[in-house]
Amino acid sequence: MKKVLALILLTVLVLSLAACGNKPENKPTDPNQGAAEGSVLDAALWSLRYDESVWTYEEDDFTDDEEYSGITLTIPDGEESYIVNAEISAVIDTPEDFRGYLDSYGFDAYEYAENNAYELTAIGGVDCLKQEGNYWGEPCLRYFGRVENANTTVFIEIIGEYEDQRVNDLLSGLSFKITDIGNVDCPWPWNGEAFSAEDATVSVGSKKINSQWIAFEESFVTAETFDHQVAVVGNNVYILGDDALKQYSMSNNKLTYVKDIELDGDYEYITSAKDGSLWVSGLSEDLLNVKDGAVVKTFEDTDNVAMNYGGTWGINWFSSSECEKITVSGDALTREAITFPEVDTISELFVDDDYIYVCGNAVDESGHKVFVYDTAGTLKLTLADEEGESLGSITYVTKTSDGFIGLDGNMRDVVLWNKDGTFVGTAEDGDLFSTNYPWFCDGTLTSDNSLFVIMTEERADESAMELVAFKLSGF
Repeated sequence: MKKVLALILLTVLVLSLAACGNKPENKPTDPNQGAAEGSVLDAALWSLRYDESVWTYEEDDFTDDEEYSGITLTIPDGEESYIVNAEISAVIDTPEDFRGYLDSYGFDAYEYAENNAYELTAIGGVDCLKQEGNYWGEPCLRYFGRVENANTTVFIEIIGEYEDQRVNDLLSGLSFKITDIGNVDCPWPWNGEAFSAEDATVSVGSKKINSQWIAFEESFVTAETFDHQVAVVGNNVYILGDDALKQYSMSNNKLTYVKDIELDGDYEYITSAKDGSLWVSGLSEDLLNVKDGAVVKTFEDTDNVAMNYGGTWGINWFSSSECEKITVSGDALTREAITFPEVDTISELFVDDDYIYVCGNAVDESGHKVFVYDTAGTLKLTLADEEGESLGSITYVTKTSDGFIGLDGNMRDVVLWNKDGTFVGTAEDGDLFSTNYPWFCDGTLTSDNSLFVIMTEERADESAMELVAFKLSGF
């Protein structure tokens, strides 16, 4: 009996051990499952597993819908500071943002698209470009990628101590939700159809304004909508923008690139003088006088400067109505205060040998207008719309033989006024320039009394935004 009982106990023990040996490990099949694996945020375009004891976010920092999912999480360092700030987003949209990232973060679009010249890093299932830089002085790591067939751009920006292991842990818990919808992106700029326009004539009052397209020999592709300036000296056209001053030669209604003129600083405004020189200025930058491609004079402590055609005086301005009138004599510059009390905030300012044109919001809250002063600062005229009320945003204005002409950037109109400031009428951009939705950047009078105008316009095939140029006459 004892032998039988022992045999029974041995059999039970063996079976018990066998059962224990076959027991599966207690691991979830989904890495997003289980409290030990962290909390999960399940957005429309991504899923994120994260450790909520490390990362925090506010309700306003999380946006989620069918076409955009974005969140900003932080590792806090006190109430108002952080060790790391992490932004994660995915958007279903055109490739414009992605191509803008290429330009902003130092990648050559052609090398990326045609030659696969850059190493890619897989983040959340998407191959991304990696860029290490800074954000307002803080170290910053960025990943961004484009999934063309899903019409989706992903973007990740880590600000602060991005080499912290907790950042790697966060990114390892990210998975983008990508759906192939058969999308084909618009062409790259070099494969797209360049802008072109026909000559046009538009009646404004008794005037017939003539428009003539001036083609760049090679398209001027740009990512900057607003900040381009132009000056014309004889057959030379100078374009300030995209962090460069470019010289072109104009012949037979075509602009041919000549060279870049090196400038040391961040410059925003350019005007030409009758001696063939250029005046170049920008906020907190020296005022430069450039001739034959070289800086010949430098004056310190100026902001934006609009110089007269004679090159002898100008207005040093920013946004306040309290400005300076500067006078140049040889290598000396003198200053005197000048105030434009009718203006609350200045958006643009121009001068010629007879007038100072101050474009901005009126102090009486009647909107955006052009206040025309004599050279001593006495108000002579106010240029407004047909009802004497607000214009859109005048980006250039000057006198004509019969009055004044302006470019209204917001309304996309060319505007005419009589000598007494009476509104005459407008010509719409589509009728005059064959454009769809341009931004009028700047203008300048030429020696033949034409108005040389530059504007930015997106191509019809959306492959690029171009800077385009026209000459206007008949006004």
